Amino acid sequence: MTCHLLIVVLLCAGLVCSDLAQATSMAGSAPSEADAAPSAKDAIVKKYVETCKAKSAKDTTCDALKKEAVEILKEDLHTLGSSADRTYIPFILTLFKSDEPELRIAAADALGMIGPQDAYAEVLGRAANDPVPDVRKAIAQMLQHAKGSALVLLSKRAVSWGGAGRTPDVPPDPGKYAMPVPPESTYLFFASDATHGRLSYVTGKGMNEVSAFFKPKAKRGPFKLEEFKDLYRDQLTHEHNAQERTQDESMKQISNQPSDPANPQAALDKALKAQAAMATQSMLMLNELYPPDMFGSPTVYVLEERQIGSLSYPTKYVVVYQDLALKRPGFRLSWMTVSDEAIKSEQAKATANRKREEKQREDVGLKKKGEQEQKKFKQEQSDLEKQLGF
Repeated sequence: MTCHLLIVVLLCAGLVCSDLAQATSMAGSAPSEADAAPSAKDAIVKKYVETCKAKSAKDTTCDALKKEAVEILKEDLHTLGSSADRTYIPFILTLFKSDEPELRIAAADALGMIGPQDAYAEVLGRAANDPVPDVRKAIAQMLQHAKGSALVLLSKRAVSWGGAGRTPDVPPDPGKYAMPVPPESTYLFFASDATHGRLSYVTGKGMNEVSAFFKPKAKRGPFKLEEFKDLYRDQLTHEHNAQERTQDESMKQISNQPSDPANPQAALDKALKAQAAMATQSMLMLNELYPPDMFGSPTVYVLEERQIGSLSYPTKYVVVYQDLALKRPGFRLSWMTVSDEAIKSEQAKATANRKREEKQREDVGLKKKGEQEQKKFKQEQSDLEKQLGF
């Protein structure tokens, strides 16, 4: 392992090392003469660490130096990943504490080449919830190369769908939606979308404590998940259909936006925006199934129930579960994001469909009755002809 990588690894880990040679031997090999003599790249990284890392103010010189240092470290990480040497994994994991998204992405790529195992499931579970979308995507891709049942489960849970970029996402304020959150809860960037009325968390509290937090706030419940779905089957169907129609309208608006042939980047952004919207919707629909191997046996508390048209809807509810991939209790806050008019429209469509189906069944019944009566008449006529000798 080269000197410049060790400097940043130790810095990111918050460690103090007075003897880099000792740290190098920790990686599995004793330092060579080449390691003892710093290279030009070592000097660049060392200069950045010593003169720029602690500076908070914008500095043009340090900006250029940082860019160069990061590129050097990315090359190192690629080299370590290409070696497929598992002794480097603890050092690579330390880079997930770096302030630089580029280094966290490079660390994920390096781990993907080596192939992480279950021993690192806890730290990778935290890393997968990175606030930067591009880092989450890199870690999700890395987990596809993981080995071990715990990491395979984590790869299913921490799928990165919509969103892109190097700007950190900001957790929404649940109070804005009048949704309660227990203390010691951690927002899950990869499993949430406030625009669709879904915020997911894990918590340091036990399942009993989480349930005790939500139970006094509930208007109805607790219900087992299947019991909740049966109780509100029509209402959930109406809401789902209204969400799909809203999504379709949004997609049409994106598609109908005029494209500028002179601005290919705008066309690309438009396509990525549409792709992200579809991916987010797919992710939310998939998670609504709450597969037992990921969520155990969820419990639902209805926090708000409201009459819309002819039915009463669970307009706010929370699903409490054991997040088996992250090995912590978790919960998802859910609230209705479609308008009352959209719900009433779905009610009217459902009523019209039901009447049409009833009419079709009635018509089929009358047709069958007519056919049976006609068959009976023909049989009676045939019997009469036989009696008369015709």
